[in-house]
Amino acid sequence: MEQANRYSVEYEWENVVFYQEVEAMTIQEAKEYVQQAKINASIRAVHVIEDVES
Repeated sequence: MEQANRYSVEYEWENVVFYQEVEAMTIQEAKEYVQQAKINASIRAVHVIEDVES
């Protein structure tokens, strides 16, 4: 069974840069998680915090 990795997502929302830690299976899922919460967020970077091997 695969486990989720931990990512730090850097995004800009209303001209302020934020960092949010999320658990997701892929980088794309991490980006989508933030964009669902902050509709107009502009993703600047995604960094792997913990890479969990399946």
